[in-house]
Amino acid sequence: MGMQDIDSQVFFPRRPGARMNRTSLVVTLCAILGLLGSLTLSTMKPLTVPQSNESTIPVEATGLATSPFVTPTNRLTPATPESSPNNMQSPIQPFPTLMWQQIAALQSQNRFLYTGNRYLPEVALTFDDGPNPYYTPQILAILQHYRVKATFFCIGQQVARYPNLVRQEYSDGNLVGNHSWSHPNLALLSDNDIETQINLTSNAIQQATGVRPTFFRPPYGVVNTKVLAQANLLGLTTIIWSDEARDWATPGTSVIVSRILRLAGDGAIILMHDGGGDRSQTVAALPSIITSLRASGFQLVTLRQMLNDVPERPASTQAPISASTPTPPPVPSPDSGSGLSPVVSSTP
Repeated sequence: MGMQDIDSQVFFPRRPGARMNRTSLVVTLCAILGLLGSLTLSTMKPLTVPQSNESTIPVEATGLATSPFVTPTNRLTPATPESSPNNMQSPIQPFPTLMWQQIAALQSQNRFLYTGNRYLPEVALTFDDGPNPYYTPQILAILQHYRVKATFFCIGQQVARYPNLVRQEYSDGNLVGNHSWSHPNLALLSDNDIETQINLTSNAIQQATGVRPTFFRPPYGVVNTKVLAQANLLGLTTIIWSDEARDWATPGTSVIVSRILRLAGDGAIILMHDGGGDRSQTVAALPSIITSLRASGFQLVTLRQMLNDVPERPASTQAPISASTPTPPPVPSPDSGSGLSPVVSSTP
């Protein structure tokens, strides 16, 4: 299976979290911008899911270090963390209509990231689908014990239920981001519904913390032209990931640790979960993940710190290489118990 209508939608592998199994990792942006038309993918299990008029492209991250304990490059020195939150970004105007151009425009202002600075020995721990009244406090206690700051992408409904936990996340020095109100596949929604999902969540987070979030992670990692356009209009920075534990599958504590360390590299954005299911293995794995990453020389930072350390890049003015467009795989359903496990390859 492959891709069709390349400019309409990208499916960045995403977790099942509360409602579905999710895919593996995220592709390098060069695979999107340079070789997007030449990717072919296959799935481990067929899905019976709702279809949108726009195609979906599952893609997997490549290019990070793969040894269990990687020695970082240490070529640069991280910037000093900001003492106050970033202001909302102004929308890019005019905003392109083709997706590869949208991503290039956002990247030129560091507003679309799946990885940080690949020449800095820093990684960002991120947690999705919370807050959860049982697991989130345990994760916060571990982070405090090891003096680590992380990023929490919260579901708006959970924020409304447990505002004190979100307030604690923020007061502990962590970054709180937007993960939609109810965790739908935003690419299947209308422009108005996408805006509502994002704004309701930002409102709830602002009410809990006093600060409006500027970071956004789309559910399942799915973006298309509509999602990117709304994120741009709302002044948000879209965050994907480059390293994940697949902790949603509860594979065992040791497996979660080994997966994280195997993919850890300079600038890695690590995806884990504090909500959406049984996260006891994530809680158990977190101390080993933190100590092992530090022993390998990595600094653990929030996404705001990581963003400060990413140099700006000019927007590309060239279209990606075109190629044949095989049939795309299906879009996952928010209520499905299945997930995609893509295999990515490039063809000349």
